[in-house]
Amino acid sequence: MGFGTALHVPVVGWKSTMLNPAETPHSHDAAATPQNTVFSIKDIRPICRARTLRLETGDVIVAVDGKTFHGDIELLLDMIFECDPQTGIFLTIFREGSLFHVIARGPLGCAFEYATPEIANAASKKLAETTIAPLEEYRIFEVLRDINRNCVIIDTQPSMAATFASPIWLIQNRLWEVLLAVILIYGVTLSVSWMLFVIVIVLLGLYFRQAQLTLQRSFNLMRQRQMWMIIAAKSVQEVQETCRQFDPKSIFKPSFVGSPEVEEVKPKKRRRRKSNKPLAEAPPTPAQPD
Repeated sequence: MGFGTALHVPVVGWKSTMLNPAETPHSHDAAATPQNTVFSIKDIRPICRARTLRLETGDVIVAVDGKTFHGDIELLLDMIFECDPQTGIFLTIFREGSLFHVIARGPLGCAFEYATPEIANAASKKLAETTIAPLEEYRIFEVLRDINRNCVIIDTQPSMAATFASPIWLIQNRLWEVLLAVILIYGVTLSVSWMLFVIVIVLLGLYFRQAQLTLQRSFNLMRQRQMWMIIAAKSVQEVQETCRQFDPKSIFKPSFVGSPEVEEVKPKKRRRRKSNKPLAEAPPTPAQPD
C-alpha cells in the first residue's frame, strides 16, 4: 500500500473513519506497541448506544471482557457487533486517569481512533494496577445526580424484595408517593374483604416486579435528577468509589466512601445599584461685593 492511499476503517453504525497510514503503521512490530492496541472514541452520533451508556469523546477502551485488547480496530468492531445481545460485551474504559467498566449489548455508534502514546501508556499502566473480578460478579448500576451533586444509585438487577415485601422495598428506595398509595389501597381492600386484600397484595407484588426499574427512573427524573453515569460494578460501594474519582464532591445517602470534599464558600458579590435619590443641589455662590 503506498502513502497516497488512505485506509478505510468501518465504524459500527456510522460513517467510516479515514486513518493515515503514516500515523498507523501496520508492521508486526508496530502493531504490538501500546498506541496501536488502545483506541479512543473520536466522535459519537447524536443518538446511539454510546450516549446511552454516557460515554464521552476521548474515552479509551483498554480491555475487552476483562482482558487487555491486542487487536486492531476491525477486530474490536467485530467483537462489539457480534456480542450476545443478552449478556453483552464487557468494556473497560479509561477516563481522566481512572478506570470504570460498562456492558454494551450491541454496536456503540461511535468513531474510534488510535490513542496517543502518552494516553495509551497511562491507560495500560492503570489497567495493570487494577484487578478485574470474574465477569459474572458484575451488575449494571445507573447513577442519577441533581444540581446539588446529590446522587442516587439504581441497581438494574431485579430485586425480590419488590415482589414479596413491596412496602419495605419502597422505603429503601424512598418512593414515598408510591408507598402512600399502596398503604391506602391496602387499607381500603382490607376493610372490604380479606380475600380482596390478599389478591391486591399478589397483584401489586407482580406489578412491582415488572415495573421497579421504571418507577425508580421516573420518580428520580421527577425530582430533577439526571442520568450521570452507567457503570458495571460488583457492589454499590464500588460504584460510589468510581463516582468519587470523577467528582469528589458527589453526595451519597447512605455513603460507603465517607463524606465528600467540602466546597469553599465564596463571598457573595453584591450588585451595585444606582441611587434613586436626586443629587443635592450645590449651595449658591455668595455674591461678591462690588
